[in-house]
Amino acid sequence: MERNAARTYNRRHRETKEMWWSMYGPMNKRLHAAAFLLLAFVLSAGCSKGDSLRAGDPDATSKAAGPQVTLQVWGDLGNQVALEASFRRINENFMRLHPNIRLNYKYVQTPESLDFGVLSNELPDVFYVQGNKTTKMRELALNGYLLPLDDYGLDLRRFPEGAVQYGTVDGTLYSSLPAFMDTQLVYYNKDVFRKYDLAPPRTWDDFVSLLDVLVSRGVTPISMPGTEYKERSWLSYAFLALFAPEQSEALMNDKSGVRLTDPEIVQGLQAFRDFAEKGYFGRDYVTQDRVGWQLSFTNGDAAMIVDGSWNNLLYENSGVNVGKFYVPNPEGKRIAPISYNNWTTYAVSRNSKYPDQAVEYLKYLNSREAQQLLGDDTGMIPILDDIEPQPSIQDLMSYDDGVDNFTTIMAHLSKRDMDAPALYRQTVLAELLTSKLDGREAAELLEQAIDYVDPKLNETATNQGGSTP
Repeated sequence: MERNAARTYNRRHRETKEMWWSMYGPMNKRLHAAAFLLLAFVLSAGCSKGDSLRAGDPDATSKAAGPQVTLQVWGDLGNQVALEASFRRINENFMRLHPNIRLNYKYVQTPESLDFGVLSNELPDVFYVQGNKTTKMRELALNGYLLPLDDYGLDLRRFPEGAVQYGTVDGTLYSSLPAFMDTQLVYYNKDVFRKYDLAPPRTWDDFVSLLDVLVSRGVTPISMPGTEYKERSWLSYAFLALFAPEQSEALMNDKSGVRLTDPEIVQGLQAFRDFAEKGYFGRDYVTQDRVGWQLSFTNGDAAMIVDGSWNNLLYENSGVNVGKFYVPNPEGKRIAPISYNNWTTYAVSRNSKYPDQAVEYLKYLNSREAQQLLGDDTGMIPILDDIEPQPSIQDLMSYDDGVDNFTTIMAHLSKRDMDAPALYRQTVLAELLTSKLDGREAAELLEQAIDYVDPKLNETATNQGGSTP
């Protein structure tokens, strides 16, 4: 199987972290059915002027020649609340610069609506993709659904090689690029910690001890969204970064001799099951949805929640006296699970009637102007040194090192006819939470969905008798 160029986040994000510290140092799953109804309406409505965002100022000086066109653009329904204000400004600015292009931007995209668009041959002109975080963009590109961008002159000079590879499949660029990074960390209620005389842990043993104290006092230590396959994976990312950082980096960089069944990875998977069995997620976590998960923390029912850096401002503004920390490993080192953020990564349908205009939108998403607007509104962690960060990211940078999150690793290793990230998040984690698998069994199951760079390891994995997905 062909691989992207070997890469590692450690050096790149260490440099990013040092840059920001030098500046600041001393100082919706239940919406899917509604999404399908909205999608059907969008497809039937077409290019209705009433549904489009307003065009730019008619007196704008940057008027472009050419006929008036309307681009159909799908936004991420699951992140509509976080993105709506930013993309309203981004889209309005784009239309001021391109008066001949209108955007009919709708928050209707979910995994299901994207599949529906593919099967019905009704993809919009532009839609968001997740790069090499999952197998989806590669699948769409190799099956001819995405417009190759190499001949359109996108300026990639601002971006690190890893960001370019994020939007690339087999050497061809297919999407606009990420400008920010994601990580997962613990948000905690300082008032609850103060009530029980607790402090952020310095080591793994400290972390387990404070969890035991909270359980003994009848307090749910960590809110867990058992029904939400994405959100329940955040804590698992942290465990695998803590217990298997070297193995994670080796797998991402196609180094031979490392397997998913190595004891460090098994330990990271087993910890997820152990936390459930020890009561660290409370009683009703198996049936808790995304809304209940966040409310249990913001209402004070749970002392902690593990969530993404992209929700930092949500918790800062929630009314909770919130603190943050990265879970330390046994030696006290804080290793963060990290990945590129996909909020600016969009692709063009190969069947778009307006490919040139659609690519202009991607070029604008690649611009510093659009990215600064997004950063100002969301408080994301920039990966580019010309984007001015918000002061609130200081706490988000308090880790010692970073490795790719486990879903990105699974996407990198996934067999062409398998979806290893989905197997990990939707099946394996659910069965660990309910004690149907242990860490070793989980690793063996995942191994059936991947291809190692070393063909001998693939042969061994096939012959060892692991479970079949």
